[in-house]
Amino acid sequence: MSLFSKLFGGKRETAVLTHPMDLHAFTDRYAAALRAAWPQARLSIAHGALAADTRIEWSLDDGFQATHFLGNSYQRYLDAPELLEDVFADQVAAARELQRRFAADGAEPGDADNAMILPVLKTRGWHEVALQQARSIGNGNRIAFIVEPLVGDLVLTYVEDKPDSMNFLSPDEAQRRGLDAQTLRERALSNLSRFLPELDVQGNGGRYAARLDRNYDASMVLLFEHWRERVQVRGEPVFAIAARDEVLVCGSEDRESLDSLRDIAEEISRTSAYNLSRTLYVFREDGLHVLVD
Repeated sequence: MSLFSKLFGGKRETAVLTHPMDLHAFTDRYAAALRAAWPQARLSIAHGALAADTRIEWSLDDGFQATHFLGNSYQRYLDAPELLEDVFADQVAAARELQRRFAADGAEPGDADNAMILPVLKTRGWHEVALQQARSIGNGNRIAFIVEPLVGDLVLTYVEDKPDSMNFLSPDEAQRRGLDAQTLRERALSNLSRFLPELDVQGNGGRYAARLDRNYDASMVLLFEHWRERVQVRGEPVFAIAARDEVLVCGSEDRESLDSLRDIAEEISRTSAYNLSRTLYVFREDGLHVLVD
């Protein structure tokens, strides 16, 4: 049984498909839906080996940019092919909301150099290992990435995710670009918000999982205020951020779900190749805090 099923008490029902569209055909249909909504948009399709790696990047002349990872949308289609147009409509509606917020903020056209800087969650243990590796090759305490304390044993770092490469942003490079700590974080979160249309929040009955692209799923907790209305829980929202691709949510007043969440976070942190924290975190107005029983 999957970890998702352990938390939610059952497997999702999957529609039986005779001749479903393959991912390439689905991607073309998705791009056509975007072009119909924004005829002036510039679109670029990047096909990956897996559905989760396939994405559409597009931009408008006013500086608005968005990235749509297709993994979750394609799975929604496979689960319910009769809802194909609803899948596209939902993504276009979410993109329109992002565009509306962009215009309301009076944002200036984004500078291309910083457009793909994104926040990534790591652990203090990962940071220590990285420092040890740096010392072992004679770099002392100098390291090629930025690390900021976040909460509990989680830290925040930044990558530059280009179509042909992904690299950590170094302190020297951030300084060269004039990005201090606050400006860097604001820019990275703004870039991450382009992925909100692709965030798939699954579940019900007070138990949820947030899915994105298996790279930035955990990072989406940094934008929780933008998708909080999609989870209905008793009490305060409590997160298990046990791996970069495993984000689970329940309520602080739901003891049964909390117990399940704690067990699953422990299991994921032991077994996942992308493990993060076994700690549970509670979301409050001022951000994430370690959950204290």
